[in-house]
Amino acid sequence: MRRGLKQSALATLMLAGMLQGAMAAENGATNYPAGSPGIFIGTMPPIPGLFAISQTSYTSANGLYDGQGNKLPINFRLSAVSETMRFLASYPGEFFGAHVYSQLVVPFVHLENTTPGGSSQANGLANITFSPVILRWALSPTQSVTAGLDIMPNTGTYSARQPLNVGTNYTTISPVVAYRYADPKGFELAVSPRLLLNTTNTDSVNAFTQLGQQYRSGDAFVVDFNIGYNIGAWKFGAVGGYTHQYQDDKVNGVKAFNLAGVQDGNRLKSLNLGPSLSYDGGSFQVNVNY
Repeated sequence: MRRGLKQSALATLMLAGMLQGAMAAENGATNYPAGSPGIFIGTMPPIPGLFAISQTSYTSANGLYDGQGNKLPINFRLSAVSETMRFLASYPGEFFGAHVYSQLVVPFVHLENTTPGGSSQANGLANITFSPVILRWALSPTQSVTAGLDIMPNTGTYSARQPLNVGTNYTTISPVVAYRYADPKGFELAVSPRLLLNTTNTDSVNAFTQLGQQYRSGDAFVVDFNIGYNIGAWKFGAVGGYTHQYQDDKVNGVKAFNLAGVQDGNRLKSLNLGPSLSYDGGSFQVNVNY
């Protein structure tokens, strides 16, 4: 479980390489951080063209927690700066009444970590996200439904012998849908459930025995959400995300142990929630989430 985590929009960092097999999911990391879209759930340009968005995020964590939410007496600090480029193609015409898109998300991350074993740093490309087809149906001027398939291939910088890594060294397939209600002069609501279907990290190393192992992080269900109210150019609201890992982690095909040494499958459950403030300047937009 991760708590005490400050997360801004689209922070696609991977908190990997901490204590092997000791946190929910391998090293407490997934290829998709819940709440990362911020206010941008289901937002797509209604016109054809090529679009690019650059987003900078700072994330910090100051503790490790067990499966019951209790803070562990372990000196732990982690901070990250990420620069994420999102490239979106909006195609002309429609398919079954839906506007069609494709996207590529490319995150670069700098990590700094302090544990009882010392301090370490890592830099590099995190797992990219490729969405070959995204379909968006406009139900009304204020409502839309979006569906797509996100593919997060094993592209991140990773070395099994390094104490800290940016990449997770496995691929995730993520079917996703989103519903959005947005009145530019009033209330706004968006929710987006998705599945995280993971493959196996075939190059994992146990931090205690230094032996190679096959680590498969269990599949998970994630819901991103935001709510807000538009007053002129300003939007006030809240953003967040919930992760529920419904499948056990497995090491060499055997149910994984948690940090307390209990063989419970090491499942991840987390909730991120906080306030959001946005300003729309027409040709630019500023959004801050906590």
